[in-house]
Amino acid sequence: MAELQHRTRNLLSVVQAIANQTLRSSESLASFKDQFSSRLGAISRVQSLLSQVEDRAVDLHELVTAELAAHSEPDPGPNKIEVKGPAVALPATAAQAVGLALHELATNAVKYGALAQPDGKLEVTWEMKEKKPTPELALNWSETGISVGTPKRKGYGRELIERALPYQLNAKTHLEFSPNAVRCEIIVPVQQEYTVD
Repeated sequence: MAELQHRTRNLLSVVQAIANQTLRSSESLASFKDQFSSRLGAISRVQSLLSQVEDRAVDLHELVTAELAAHSEPDPGPNKIEVKGPAVALPATAAQAVGLALHELATNAVKYGALAQPDGKLEVTWEMKEKKPTPELALNWSETGISVGTPKRKGYGRELIERALPYQLNAKTHLEFSPNAVRCEIIVPVQQEYTVD
C-alpha cells in the first residue's frame, strides 16, 4: 500500500508539472487541450508498460516502439524508421522521464521532421557504457533527410530534454537542429538491477 501511495504521489506530481508547463506554452485553450491530452497519453503508455512487469522496470525497446507506434503510420515504409540497441531495463522513474522525452521528439518528428517529410529517416539507437560507479545508457535520436530550421522558441519538449532530464535523472543531454537534421543524445546513469527477458 505504501508503494502504491508513493507511486501515485509521484505520478500526480508529474501530471501537475506537465499541466503547468503546457499551460505556459499554449497559445489557446484548444492548443492546451490537444497538447495536454497527448502528453497524458505518453504517461499512460509508460504506466501500461510498468503494469506488465513485476520488477518495475521497463524494456527500453518496448518503450521506444510503443511511443513511435502511437505517432507513426502502421507501415511507414521500408527504411523510414530504425530502432536498435541492446536489452536495457529502465527503472520506473527513468522510464517515465525518458518516455516523455521520446514523446516530445516523436511529436516534433510527426509535425516537422522525419515522419512528416517523404525523404526523412528516423534512427533511434542506444548502447550501455560501462562507467563507475554507475553504467550509463546513451540514447541517440537522429532525423536525417529533412529540411528543418532552428525553432524560434523553447517549447516544453526542449525544456524537458535540456533541463528536466538533467535535474530528474542526472542525465547529460544534447539537442541539435541543423538545416537537414535533428539529433538528440540523452545519457542517463542506469543501475542494471533488473533483467529484460
